[in-house]
Amino acid sequence: GAGQSGRRQCWSPPSDGEDEDKRRTHNILERQRRNELRVSFLSLRDKVPELKDKEKTPKVVILKKATEFIMELSEEEDRMLRTKDKLMKRSIELKGRLQQLRTLK
Repeated sequence: GAGQSGRRQCWSPPSDGEDEDKRRTHNILERQRRNELRVSFLSLRDKVPELKDKEKTPKVVILKKATEFIMELSEEEDRMLRTKDKLMKRSIELKGRLQQLRTLK
Protein backbone atom coordinates (compact mmCIF):
# COMPACT_ATOMS: atom_id res chain seq x y z
CA GLY A 1 0.00 0.00 0.00
CA ALA A 2 0.90 3.67 -0.26
CA GLY A 3 3.37 4.92 2.33
CA GLN A 4 4.42 1.44 3.45
CA SER A 5 7.92 0.09 3.14
CA GLY A 6 8.50 -3.23 1.49
CA ARG A 7 8.46 -5.01 4.86
CA ARG A 8 5.36 -6.80 6.05
CA GLN A 9 4.57 -7.10 9.70
CA CYS A 10 3.94 -10.65 10.76
CA TRP A 11 0.96 -11.27 12.99
CA SER A 12 1.80 -13.11 16.15
CA PRO A 13 -0.65 -14.35 18.73
CA PRO A 14 -0.71 -12.25 21.90
CA SER A 15 1.52 -13.55 24.64
CA ASP A 16 0.04 -14.96 27.82
CA GLY A 17 1.11 -11.77 29.61
CA GLU A 18 -0.87 -9.62 27.15
CA ASP A 19 -3.93 -11.86 27.53
CA GLU A 20 -3.63 -11.61 31.31
CA ASP A 21 -3.36 -7.80 31.13
CA LYS A 22 -6.41 -7.59 28.86
CA ARG A 23 -8.40 -9.90 31.15
CA ARG A 24 -7.35 -7.92 34.24
CA THR A 25 -8.30 -4.61 32.56
CA HIS A 26 -11.61 -6.08 31.40
CA ASN A 27 -12.38 -7.35 34.92
CA ILE A 28 -11.59 -3.95 36.46
CA LEU A 29 -13.82 -2.13 33.95
CA GLU A 30 -16.63 -4.65 34.44
CA ARG A 31 -16.38 -4.30 38.23
CA GLN A 32 -16.58 -0.49 37.88
CA ARG A 33 -19.61 -0.82 35.57
CA ARG A 34 -21.42 -3.11 38.02
CA ASN A 35 -20.59 -0.79 40.92
CA GLU A 36 -21.92 2.28 39.05
CA LEU A 37 -25.08 0.34 38.20
CA ARG A 38 -25.50 -0.70 41.85
CA VAL A 39 -25.04 2.89 43.05
CA SER A 40 -27.57 4.10 40.47
CA PHE A 41 -30.14 1.53 41.60
CA LEU A 42 -29.61 2.50 45.26
CA SER A 43 -30.02 6.17 44.36
CA LEU A 44 -33.23 5.43 42.44
CA ARG A 45 -34.54 3.28 45.30
CA ASP A 46 -33.93 6.10 47.79
CA LYS A 47 -35.99 8.51 45.67
CA VAL A 48 -39.08 6.28 45.78
CA PRO A 49 -40.85 6.92 49.12
CA GLU A 50 -42.26 3.39 49.31
CA LEU A 51 -38.77 1.85 48.99
CA LYS A 52 -36.64 4.45 50.76
CA ASP A 53 -36.24 2.50 54.02
CA LYS A 54 -35.94 -0.98 52.50
CA GLU A 55 -32.43 -2.41 52.53
CA LYS A 56 -32.77 -5.36 50.16
CA THR A 57 -34.97 -4.56 47.18
CA PRO A 58 -34.73 -6.48 43.90
CA LYS A 59 -33.84 -4.36 40.88
CA VAL A 60 -37.06 -5.28 39.08
CA VAL A 61 -39.08 -4.02 42.09
CA ILE A 62 -37.10 -0.77 42.11
CA LEU A 63 -37.86 -0.25 38.42
CA LYS A 64 -41.58 -1.09 38.78
CA LYS A 65 -42.09 1.08 41.87
CA ALA A 66 -40.10 3.96 40.37
CA THR A 67 -42.29 3.78 37.26
CA GLU A 68 -45.46 3.80 39.40
CA PHE A 69 -44.13 6.75 41.42
CA ILE A 70 -43.32 8.71 38.24
CA MET A 71 -46.85 8.05 36.95
CA GLU A 72 -48.33 9.27 40.25
CA LEU A 73 -46.19 12.42 40.12
CA SER A 74 -47.25 13.04 36.53
CA GLU A 75 -50.95 12.71 37.45
CA GLU A 76 -50.45 15.02 40.43
CA GLU A 77 -48.74 17.57 38.19
CA ASP A 78 -51.69 17.45 35.77
CA ARG A 79 -54.14 18.01 38.65
CA MET A 80 -52.10 20.91 39.98
CA LEU A 81 -51.87 22.54 36.53
CA ARG A 82 -55.67 22.29 36.13
CA THR A 83 -56.14 23.80 39.60
CA LYS A 84 -53.69 26.58 38.74
CA ASP A 85 -55.60 27.37 35.53
CA LYS A 86 -58.89 27.54 37.45
CA LEU A 87 -57.35 29.82 40.08
CA MET A 88 -55.83 32.10 37.41
CA LYS A 89 -59.24 32.43 35.72
CA ARG A 90 -60.91 33.12 39.06
CA SER A 91 -58.27 35.74 39.86
CA ILE A 92 -58.92 37.49 36.54
CA GLU A 93 -62.69 37.41 37.23
CA LEU A 94 -62.23 38.86 40.72
CA LYS A 95 -59.87 41.59 39.47
CA GLY A 96 -62.44 42.51 36.83
CA ARG A 97 -65.20 42.60 39.44
CA LEU A 98 -63.03 44.76 41.71
CA GLN A 99 -62.40 47.16 38.82
CA GLN A 100 -66.17 47.36 38.20
CA LEU A 101 -66.86 48.14 41.84
CA ARG A 102 -64.17 50.85 41.88
CA THR A 103 -65.67 52.59 38.83
CA LEU A 104 -69.13 52.61 40.46
CA LYS A 105 -67.97 54.94 43.23
